[in-house]
Amino acid sequence: MKKRFWKKQNGKILAMVLIGMSFLLYGCGEDGHMGQAVGESDGGSDITLNYYIWSDEETYVRKVVEAWNALQGREAVRLYVIPNGDHDDWVENYGESVGADIVGLRGNSHVIKFQQRGHLLGLREYLKESDLDVTAYGNMYNAIKIDNEYYAMPTRSTCWVLYYNRELFDQAGVPYPGQMTWEEYEDLALAMTKDSGDETIWGGYFPMWIPQFCAIQKGYYLLDDDVEPVRESLELMGRLYRDSHMPYEDIRFRDNDYCPDFEKGNIAMMVNGEWLANQFLEDESEGVSVPQWGIAPVPVPQGVEAGTTVGMYQFAGITTDCSSPKEAFAFLEFSCGKQGARIYARDAIIPAYSDEEIRQIYEDALGRESAKVFFEAKRIMEQPMWNDYDVLIEKFRSLTEEYFIGELSLDEMMECFESSREEILRR
Repeated sequence: MKKRFWKKQNGKILAMVLIGMSFLLYGCGEDGHMGQAVGESDGGSDITLNYYIWSDEETYVRKVVEAWNALQGREAVRLYVIPNGDHDDWVENYGESVGADIVGLRGNSHVIKFQQRGHLLGLREYLKESDLDVTAYGNMYNAIKIDNEYYAMPTRSTCWVLYYNRELFDQAGVPYPGQMTWEEYEDLALAMTKDSGDETIWGGYFPMWIPQFCAIQKGYYLLDDDVEPVRESLELMGRLYRDSHMPYEDIRFRDNDYCPDFEKGNIAMMVNGEWLANQFLEDESEGVSVPQWGIAPVPVPQGVEAGTTVGMYQFAGITTDCSSPKEAFAFLEFSCGKQGARIYARDAIIPAYSDEEIRQIYEDALGRESAKVFFEAKRIMEQPMWNDYDVLIEKFRSLTEEYFIGELSLDEMMECFESSREEILRR
């Protein structure tokens, strides 16, 4: 997720056209690699490692690769780019014949899939010998182990916050939002909702990606026996969609349109990730009219520590058939450590590795002091490192949709979910 995430489908088409053109012009190459190579080997005898990523990552990962290659004085790492829309299939069908040495992995589910099939090298012994300060990855780092082993290193981090339209708050004479409970947020959203006749001003907008958001803030996942926090989260979301937020029916098929929806100027607050700030910056640079916006901490449930939010890492791992794992790990130390973090932060991307210097670079790149909210947040991993958790999420989302469109009551929805969950857990 990054710049132009809301144009994902258009981006997919463009990426496919570009890669198709590159195949027509250059073919797949003698090594048979699929994907768009960034740079060509100089034919030297030194090893070149093949690094595969998805296209959303290309802008900043390419800069990291170029910086590493400049330090090595040669093409030590060659970058291959898979279109966003094809990356899930690429992960599902990955085999050793691909010839990847390093792979970019989108969140926990991809790490698990690669690890379960024996495609990822364990990194614990390499980390023991490394000077890398892993405490700079923050509180989510220990949640990425699988059977007490690390199979991938965090490259960048997602973090959910509350965006708000400063202009609407100024017009209403209401102070800008700060840290709130969800109850306080609900009241504020109601107060900011107005029907002006021609157009409704909505107090809030909540994309339907994580309907159990509040449960995660409390430390509960869909795996847990106690499902009451999940139920409470859905009850809150139902009230928000019904009373003060753009209705679920209006956003149901607008998954990637949240940014232009906010830019129309009739949404007071939006819960979303750090990628939205990048989209605003890009649109502003292209002359799109973007309301004056600010960042505040995401609301928290009663009794939950202020600043608690939801986040996720993106990863890079070394394949088990990597030709030179020591050299690959040296690259990971660079790209996932402070030097790579500086490059990410200058591009207004939140790196997984963070300290005061990185924070300042990011705040300067974003141009907002309120960007400190991202670094002060206590992030809870969006999902655990558990096989088939993505299957559980998919089933849960399909049932919540039936609840929000009125085809199931909340009781019926939760009963169906618990029954389906038992089935999935028995696999």
